Amino acid sequence: MASSSSAMTRVSMRNLRSHKLRFFLTILSVVLGTAFIAGSFMFTNSLSRAFDSIVDSTYKNVDAVASSQKGGGQSLDQEFRQRLVDDPHVSNVNISSNVQVVVGDKDNNTINTGGAPSVVGPYYSDDQQVSQGMEMVEGHAPHGPGEVIVNQTAADKNNIAVGDSLSLIDPTKPHQVTVVGIYSEDFEVGGYFGALMEEPAFLDEFRSGGVVDELMLESAQDESQQQFVDYLKGAYPGVEFKTGDQMVNEQTEQINTALSFVNYFLLAFGLIALLVGTFIIANTFSMIVAQRMREFALLRALGTSQRQLTASVVLEAAVIGLIGSLLGVAVGYGLVKLIYIALDSMGMGIPESGLALTAMGVIVPLILGVLVTVLSAWAPARRAGQVRPVEAMRMGDVSSSSSLKLRTVLGSVVLLAGIVAVVAGGWILSDASTGPRAGIIGLGAVLMILGTFMVSPALAIPVVPLVGRTIGLPFGAVGKLASTNSKRNPRRTATTAFALTLGVALVAAIGMFGATMKNSVTELTDSSIQAQYIVAGPASAGPGQFPVPRGAVQAIEDVNDVQDAVTFGVSGFTVDGESAAPGQPISFVMDGDPTAVTDIERVDGDVTFAEPGFLASESMAKKKGWTVGQDVPVGIGPTSTAGLAHVKLRGTYEDNKLLGNIVLSDSALTQVKKDVPQFASNGAAATTIQLIAVSGKPGVDEDQLRQELESAVDKFVIASVQTKTEYAGSQAVMVDQMLNILYGLLALAVVVAILGIINTLALNVVERKQEVGMLRAVGTKRMQIRTMITLEAVQISLYGALMGIVIGVFLGWAFIQAMQDQGLTGAVVPGDQLALMVIGSAVVGVVAALWPAHKAATTPPLDAIAD
Repeated sequence: MASSSSAMTRVSMRNLRSHKLRFFLTILSVVLGTAFIAGSFMFTNSLSRAFDSIVDSTYKNVDAVASSQKGGGQSLDQEFRQRLVDDPHVSNVNISSNVQVVVGDKDNNTINTGGAPSVVGPYYSDDQQVSQGMEMVEGHAPHGPGEVIVNQTAADKNNIAVGDSLSLIDPTKPHQVTVVGIYSEDFEVGGYFGALMEEPAFLDEFRSGGVVDELMLESAQDESQQQFVDYLKGAYPGVEFKTGDQMVNEQTEQINTALSFVNYFLLAFGLIALLVGTFIIANTFSMIVAQRMREFALLRALGTSQRQLTASVVLEAAVIGLIGSLLGVAVGYGLVKLIYIALDSMGMGIPESGLALTAMGVIVPLILGVLVTVLSAWAPARRAGQVRPVEAMRMGDVSSSSSLKLRTVLGSVVLLAGIVAVVAGGWILSDASTGPRAGIIGLGAVLMILGTFMVSPALAIPVVPLVGRTIGLPFGAVGKLASTNSKRNPRRTATTAFALTLGVALVAAIGMFGATMKNSVTELTDSSIQAQYIVAGPASAGPGQFPVPRGAVQAIEDVNDVQDAVTFGVSGFTVDGESAAPGQPISFVMDGDPTAVTDIERVDGDVTFAEPGFLASESMAKKKGWTVGQDVPVGIGPTSTAGLAHVKLRGTYEDNKLLGNIVLSDSALTQVKKDVPQFASNGAAATTIQLIAVSGKPGVDEDQLRQELESAVDKFVIASVQTKTEYAGSQAVMVDQMLNILYGLLALAVVVAILGIINTLALNVVERKQEVGMLRAVGTKRMQIRTMITLEAVQISLYGALMGIVIGVFLGWAFIQAMQDQGLTGAVVPGDQLALMVIGSAVVGVVAALWPAHKAATTPPLDAIAD
C-alpha cells in the first residue's frame, strides 16, 4: 500500500513537471489572492511599528501628562502653567498642543502635505525640553511672533530655505512668518510639516486666552512616574494626570484599533481575489481532469484505487496551493514596497519603519491558499477517482453532458430567496433602522451570488450564443462557429464568466454609491443654498474641509456690492444633549439671516435670528417637547456640561438636510462663552466656519461680484470663491478619491478573472487540438482561427459583465435604500460607467485571447489530426 501511494505521488509530481504552463497559470491565480492578504498584514504591521515608534519618541523622558478633565475642571491656562513651573516637584513644563494650519509658500501657493499633518507648535531649547529633543540642523532658534523653524523633511520637499517667508493660516487669520532655522526629528513622516515658534509668541498668535489642551511634565524628584502623578493629582484637583507610560499604552492601543480596520478592509479585498480565484482553480482542475481521462483510466486498469486517484489530484492541488501561497507572500512583500514608493511619490504622509515578515503575514496566506486550492480541486478530484477504465477511454469533458436540472432548480430557489431578502431589506422594511436592513441585504447578496453561480450554466445556454451571434455577425461563418462553440460546455463557460461577474458586480455597486453620493451633494447644494457664491476652504486639507479664516468674513462684508454674507459653521455644543446630526456631538452655527441664503421653511416663531438663540427642526422640537420661547440647556457633549447655560428657542423649521436638527446663532454662543468661562477655555466650544454664503445687491454683475470677492479673500490664501456648481464639484472630489482607492483594490479581482479566462482558453485549445487541426486541414486560415477563439473569449467576458452589472445595480439600489436615514437618497445608476464596463469587458476578452488564439492558429494541421 505504501509503495502504491509512493508511486502515485511520483505520478502527480511528474504530471506537474510535464505541464509547466498549466501549472504556472493555476499557481498565478493563487499568488494574486494570497499576495494581497500577506501584503495587508505586512503593511499594517509596518504602519503599527512606525506609529509605535512615533508615540514612544513623543513621550520619551515624559514623566506625566496633564490634560483638561472632560466636562469641566481646571483650565490649562497661563496661571495654571505658572503654578506648575513654580512647583519644586516639577522640573520642566512643555505645551504639547499644536494647531493645524494650511501653509502658503513665499509665492503664496499652498503647500500640499498629501494628507499628512501641517501644524505649528511651541519651540523649546534643549535644556527646556521634556520629551526627546530635536536637533537643529541649520539657522538659529525662533524669537517673537514673526520667526519659525521648520522640519528638515518639509524643507527639502518644498524647497524651503532659511530666510524664506511663509504664511501659516489657521481658522482665525493668516500669520506671516520668516523661516530662521531647520531642525530634524525622529518621527518626521511623509509630507508632515511642523513649524515651531517661541512659546509666548505661539500662545499669543495661535492660542487665544493662552489655554491649551495638554502639557508634558518632567519630575524634579527621584521618584517613579506613578509617584509623581499621585502627587500631582493631590496638588492640582480638577486636572487629569497620566504617566508617560500610560499615554504610550493608550495611544498605541488606539492606533492598533484604527489599523485593525485598515487590515480588515485590505483583507476583504484579498479574500475577494481568493474567492474569484476559487472559481478559476475549480474550473482549471475540472478541465485538467477531463483532459486526463485516458491517463486515469489506464491507471485504474493497472489497479489504482479510486481513493488513490482522488488523493493524487488533491496532492497536485496542495502542491500548487503551497507554492502559490509561498510566492504570494514574496509578492506581497514587493507589493507593500511598491505601495510605499507610490505614496511617497505622491507626497502622502505614511510613515515607514522597515518591512518585516510576521507569523500572521506568512501563516494565514499559506493556510488560506492551500485550503482554497484543495477545496476548489476536491470535486474534480472525486470525479477523477470515479472514472471507470472502459467508460473513460475517450477524449472530452464528461461533465459537459451531465444534467443541469437539479443544480438549476436548487440555484433558482437560492437565488429567489436572495432576491426576496434584498427586496425586504431595501424596500419592505423601510421603517427599520439602517443596521438591520443592511444585514438582511448582505445575507440576500450572499444568497444571490450563490444562486446565480448555480443557475448560470443553464442561463448561459440561451444567453451566450445570443451574445455570440450578435457580436459575430460581421465575421460571417467564423462568428457562427464561435457562437456554436460557446454553448458546448455551459458549465465551463459559466464558471469562467462568473469570476468576472463578481468583480464587475462590486464595481457596479460601488459606482452606484459614488454616483448617488455626488448627486446628493449636488442636489443639496442646489436646492438648499440660495446664494450666488460660496466661499470655502480646501476640501482636501486634512480630515474633512479646512475652516475659512474668520478674517475672511469681515473682508467679504466690506465688499460694496455684497448684500448678504451668512456664515455656516460647526461647534461642539449640544442643546439638551441633542446634536445637529445623528452620531455627531455638534451643532451647526450661523451668523446672519438664514432666510437670506438658505431654503428654510418656517413652521413656528422667527427663523431670521433677529435675536440670539437657536432654531430646531420640526421633528426635533416634537421629539423633545420644545416650544418657541423656551430656554433650553446647552453644553458640550451629550450631558457632561448641560445646565451651566441656556439658550432660547427662537423658531422651528421644516426638516432640512442642510441645516440638520439644530442651528445656533453665533451671537448666542458668544454670550454663552462669556457667561461660562470654562466653555471659553474648552477647545470643543470653538466655532469653525465651513463656508460663507454670499449674495450680491440687486442688479450687480455676477462676474464683477466674483472679482471683488476674490480680491477681498486673496490674502487668506485658502479661501476660494465658487459658484454652487463648483462647490458641489469640489465636494465630489473627496468621493472620487475614496472610490478610486476601492476601484484600485477591486482591479485585483478583475486581473484574477482575466487570468481565469486566459487559463480556460489555453486549456480549451489543448482539448480541441483535433478540432482546430481539422479546421485548418479543410482550409480555415490562421486569422480565422484567431478570430474564432477571440470571439469566444469576448462572449464569455460580456456574459460575465452583463450578469455582474445586473447583480451590482440591484444590490447597489438596495443598500442605498437602506441608508436613507444617513442622508443617502435617490439612487443614481451611472450609465456611462456601466457602458464603459461592458466595453472594457469586451477588451478584456480580446486581451485574454491573444496568447491562446495564437497557440491555436499555429497548430500544425497534420499533427493535430494524427494525435
